[in-house]
Amino acid sequence: MSKTYTKREFLRILGLGLVFMPLVGCFDSKSSDAKESGHTGGDDTAKAGDDPEELKITDQDMILLSRNDAAYERYNMAFNKRIQHLPKYIAVCKTEKGVQYAVRKAAKENLKVAVKSGGHSFEGFSSNDGGMVINLSQMKKIKWLGNDEVEVEPGCILQEIQDAFFPKKKLLPAGSCGTVGIGGLTLGGGYGFFSRKYGLTCDSLLQLRMVDGAGNVIRSEDDPNLLWACKGGGNGNFGVVTSFRFKAHDMPPLFDSYVLKFRNMTAERFESTLSAWFEVSGQLPLEAFAAYVLNGNTLTVLITTYKSYPDFAQKIAPITALADSTKPTLNAPLPQAMRRYYGRKGPIYFKNASAGLYKDKDDILQVKEELFKLVTTYKGIVFQVNTLGGNINEREFEKQSCYPHRSLPYLGELQAYWDNASQEGALVKAFEEIQTLFRNGGIRAHYRNYPDINFKDWETQYYGDNYVKLQTVKRKYDKDDLFHYPQSVRV
Repeated sequence: MSKTYTKREFLRILGLGLVFMPLVGCFDSKSSDAKESGHTGGDDTAKAGDDPEELKITDQDMILLSRNDAAYERYNMAFNKRIQHLPKYIAVCKTEKGVQYAVRKAAKENLKVAVKSGGHSFEGFSSNDGGMVINLSQMKKIKWLGNDEVEVEPGCILQEIQDAFFPKKKLLPAGSCGTVGIGGLTLGGGYGFFSRKYGLTCDSLLQLRMVDGAGNVIRSEDDPNLLWACKGGGNGNFGVVTSFRFKAHDMPPLFDSYVLKFRNMTAERFESTLSAWFEVSGQLPLEAFAAYVLNGNTLTVLITTYKSYPDFAQKIAPITALADSTKPTLNAPLPQAMRRYYGRKGPIYFKNASAGLYKDKDDILQVKEELFKLVTTYKGIVFQVNTLGGNINEREFEKQSCYPHRSLPYLGELQAYWDNASQEGALVKAFEEIQTLFRNGGIRAHYRNYPDINFKDWETQYYGDNYVKLQTVKRKYDKDDLFHYPQSVRV
């Protein structure tokens, strides 16, 4: 694998032809039938400790890129332009055997490994400097099994998942942004419009396959603790997950949404609208979702449901009555409705992180004055609250996963966006001031998939009391800490 490929050779090998869309853009996905196939590289694996060359891989398994290769820059492009890394190698893996080879080569050369499924990493944890990045973006097979079970490779993004599931009238409870990768989403928890009914994305995960730090293929059915750790324990901690087996759910046919706008917000109106939003969101049915989004002095409230209720308008009246405008979109076909939430293409400049998980409105109102002042003073700062709760807090789900924050029904999210690098300093400073407000107010629980490099006690903030057990799983499958990033589980 020491050969250097020209750009033409590389594109031909990957089958990308004359047109190549950057990985951070939106994909035009193919039909699910074209993706169906079984495992690759499953049972003909070499033993742990063997030289990586003995796996006898081909270019159909993996392409190893170094910094002088034409395609290196493309595959090193991050969704977040704020964070740039320069790994020694990027291993573009297409099969499980290719992943094994990459892991063993990294171990042989004593290189730290970061894992990139093909979507987003808010703090750049899917890359590194001077190590190896295992890029799974070409592993996109989807195989339908019996009993509403489906096997998905980690390189699929949500837009591709939906394009494969919806024609079969099936649903995977996941997020809404089309370019999010299924690998990182699932391993960190995963929530969205359907979570209050069906649980987190990881709660629909039945089995997985993983290449561990020795380059061995591990099946989760042989170790329940591994499956437990991969339901909320985060990507790139224990190994490289090469396939997920999910339980699919019936797709609801229709989707209703209400977009409420509030302009010229004041501190007083911030408190009254937030209180009304919490009143409404606390009584929503399981099929509903709500978001409160303060951007400058404009507030947007989104309320959705995929089950018709005759009295739904009455349920949300306490907040709609305060709005400057209300735009309902009713009875939209669900596949069409989901496309509206695919989000911006990257790469873009931003910082995005958890602003805490909350019990109720008082967790936010305790810092209302300074919070409102900072969000409205700094153009580009967004403060958002999303509904969790419902069946996310189901006891059986809790027992089977390491996600620790199920009893907290609201998730705060802090965002900052800018157009050029010169704007970063002031916005990131304001961002951290808001985080400090919540930290000083006793908010300690955070969502692993919205990490912040400035969280000091991230081990318990992400994982609660489960961190010590996660370390046990880490030592079993990655005792030499091959998979390592600034907030990875430590040996």
